[in-house]
Amino acid sequence: MEKDHKADVARVDALTKTIEQQKQEMATLRADLDATRERLDNATRAYADKDEDIVAQKNRVNSLTGKMDESTRAVEDLRKEVGSVREEVNGRLDELKRAQEVQPTKPPPVNIPADKAQHYSATEAAYAQKDWGLTRTLGREYVQRYPTDDRTDDVLFLMGDADLLEGRPATALGEFNRVLKLNPKSNVLDKTLYAMGQAYLMLHDCNDAKLAFQSCVNRYPKQKIGIDAKQQIATIDKKPPGLCAPQ
Repeated sequence: MEKDHKADVARVDALTKTIEQQKQEMATLRADLDATRERLDNATRAYADKDEDIVAQKNRVNSLTGKMDESTRAVEDLRKEVGSVREEVNGRLDELKRAQEVQPTKPPPVNIPADKAQHYSATEAAYAQKDWGLTRTLGREYVQRYPTDDRTDDVLFLMGDADLLEGRPATALGEFNRVLKLNPKSNVLDKTLYAMGQAYLMLHDCNDAKLAFQSCVNRYPKQKIGIDAKQQIATIDKKPPGLCAPQ
């Protein structure tokens, strides 16, 4: 029994020693595991930071690309606008150049008579000779010198009709309206109303043209100019193609 006891003690000691060795090995393994886990965590965080940085850089690149595309489109639009303006300016320069070639010298200065009667006669003569520019020059000076004269409305009509005959209906309407404002009972009211209708027709404004012609008909129903105005209204009512602007 003593031998068995000693054998048992020896086995216990051996087992204890083995257990201690295993504990040390487990402690070593645990330390290695903890170190490995820490390195893994550090590597994971570093990768996550790097991944976030990559995403941020990609977003910045996309943003810069979008801004560059917008800038490119803006530059292209500006280039087109500059091209259009340049073409318009070149066209105007060509027109001015052609006008200078046709009229290389300036027209002589207009001699405006000091006498009122002669001034009016000169305006009528310029109108009769279809010198529309001279008609306007003499007419403007007459209206400025004699704004309350009985024949100022006549001069305004001549100026407006000169504009109308020269193909400038909008400017003509300005002069005709001055006739109506200056003298609603003017001796040229009939011609003024009819000419206003013609000017509006040239502008394809059939509504206002019809109003002007109707005013002429209402005031001068039996006179030739009133009958002509009525015929103009009938033409407008037929709505021929190209006469009136689309509503």
